[in-house]
Amino acid sequence: MAQPSSGHPIPALAGVLSALLAGMGQLYSGQRKRGVINLLIEAVFILALFTVLRGPLRGLVTLMPTGRFVDSRHILLVGILAGFVVLAYAWFHVANIADAVRSASRVRAARRPGKTGPLLPMPRRHSGVLGGTPLTPYLYSAPALISAFFIIIVPLVFGVSLAFTNYNLYHCPPAGRFDWVGLTNFAKLLKPGSTWKSQLDMVLTWNVTYAVLGTVLAFSAGMGLALALQARGLRFRSVFRMILMLPWAVPATVSIMVFFGLFNTTFGPINMLLRSLGLSAVPWFQDRFWARISVLIAHVWIATPFNMSIISAALQSIPDEVYEAARVDGASRWQTFSKMTFPLLMSVVAPIFVLMIAGNFNNFGIIYLLTSGGPAVAGSKGAGATDILMTWVYNLGFQQLQWSTASALAVLVFIFVVIFSMINFRLSGVLSQLKQEE
Repeated sequence: MAQPSSGHPIPALAGVLSALLAGMGQLYSGQRKRGVINLLIEAVFILALFTVLRGPLRGLVTLMPTGRFVDSRHILLVGILAGFVVLAYAWFHVANIADAVRSASRVRAARRPGKTGPLLPMPRRHSGVLGGTPLTPYLYSAPALISAFFIIIVPLVFGVSLAFTNYNLYHCPPAGRFDWVGLTNFAKLLKPGSTWKSQLDMVLTWNVTYAVLGTVLAFSAGMGLALALQARGLRFRSVFRMILMLPWAVPATVSIMVFFGLFNTTFGPINMLLRSLGLSAVPWFQDRFWARISVLIAHVWIATPFNMSIISAALQSIPDEVYEAARVDGASRWQTFSKMTFPLLMSVVAPIFVLMIAGNFNNFGIIYLLTSGGPAVAGSKGAGATDILMTWVYNLGFQQLQWSTASALAVLVFIFVVIFSMINFRLSGVLSQLKQEE
């Protein structure tokens, strides 16, 4: 390794040099190979910045046609990719500065007074700008990371970006183009007293009701069945368990289509049975109340077997000695359940319960296939009586072609779900429980 011009390189000065020009701090510390590599990377980036990346970055700011890209969607997508290249270089530059400081510190420590002899070469595992991290794990995981970047990250950023544009039927490429409009879409949805805000309140209220009530009902039904299967002296327990698991084995789409036929107002078996008994038919899909009841019934039918399975597994983890002690103390069945079984059960399944609420908040399939969000609500902006936020996003984007508003609503859904989940985690004590386990 070549010696630095100074006998004792100063780490702060090495960091400043690398901040001004990548690789200079390493060269100052005597790390020539690494310094030259970092310098070449910066040279390539600067060259690309003023050639290949110049047009896409300008397009990302203006969304104006540039070069061969005239479609606003293509301009935005290419600009996002160029932005990620700039962010990647920014990460490299920060890592390069940190590496320069570390290199100077190591060299300075090796050249402290009283130490003689040439500097030993650094281990190969310290090469690069990853701060001493071996490159092999990154090489193995690179294909998966690159795939996730293009399949998840880029579409996610593209969708969020649309929330800040006026991309709709009237500003739709290739015939037209869309522009940045800032927070206009969010202001439209959240403006007090507006039709959009009233629709958002209606859909959000039902969405929360459906997520919480549907989860509680399915969880309660699953708990009841799991406790019944755990009863002592029950014969053919495995047969009953297999029968109760059948709704879970059947694809959810098939189950929903069956309920769609059962609840048919005119030809459905349920209404035909009611008419044969001299009762009035129930307007399952024409009345707001009954439409929501039908959605909850279908949800409970589909979700109960899963709840039963996880609760059965949790019940089996409770030692028999606990129940023996309760019987010796003269506890009733209700006291045993409320004071022992339920607390021990929730300590195990509480995280799953919270995750199920978050999952049901975005349960698109049941609503879309069973009611399609209906029945319609007079004066609405495309939201029906059983629409949840995600089905409303779908209707806005793919039926009314208001893509920017749908994207803004999807961003609000994401924020609300995160806040709702964190509140549930805190109230249920899941976070403190996980910290204790760590």
